[in-house]
Amino acid sequence: MKQTFIFILTIFILSSCNEEKKSDSNITIDTVSNTTSNNTVPTNQLTPNLTFDCSIFKFKSKKEQADTLTKYFGKKQLATDEKFFCAFPNSFNEMQNIFGFDDIRGEAPMYDYPMGENIIRYFANLNTIDKEIYYNKYINICVDGIWEADNIREAFGFSNRLANDTEAGCLSLSKRTDKEIKSVFHFIFDGPHPKNEYNEKIYNELLPIVTKQNDRLGKLLTESYKKVITEDGGNGH
Repeated sequence: MKQTFIFILTIFILSSCNEEKKSDSNITIDTVSNTTSNNTVPTNQLTPNLTFDCSIFKFKSKKEQADTLTKYFGKKQLATDEKFFCAFPNSFNEMQNIFGFDDIRGEAPMYDYPMGENIIRYFANLNTIDKEIYYNKYINICVDGIWEADNIREAFGFSNRLANDTEAGCLSLSKRTDKEIKSVFHFIFDGPHPKNEYNEKIYNELLPIVTKQNDRLGKLLTESYKKVITEDGGNGH
């Protein structure tokens, strides 16, 4: 009888331990799940969202657009980067209206240094947006671009992006017309004195990697570079 009681007691204790382990295991899983969902995932680990819609972003003024850029700037989260991207200008003319300076109207909302430059740099380094969508906008803001000093220069850092993400950048560029492509390349080198060591270095770095991706782009790069360095005053003003 005593042995039977000990046997039953042993079974009861083992069953209780198993139940406790299961409960602890469930708690651990829930905790990990909650922690993961609450933490910010690094931008280079995020999967771009192909369904976000920028058409819902309508601004009553350039000031409102600039305030929206400031609000979502530097968050490094997928949702906020999408909003930042949608608020960012879609053309060179819009870039002038947000970041430039006009002799009549004066300073644009984000003309001031360093905020304007930092906003542009953040856009130039975005990795959370689908590349086709991202490069389409990047190229759009460079087409018809001319040097105006301060924030409006050097194709808003496009040469650096092209050097570091050559395949994707060239793929998007190759879908454009010769005129648009040459306009982008021209803007990269444009300035008051474009024949300089800095531009020569950029050209020499870009030419082999761009040509490797697309022969046509390499030839248009050379044409654009040679044209801009021979222009009087460089920026055509």
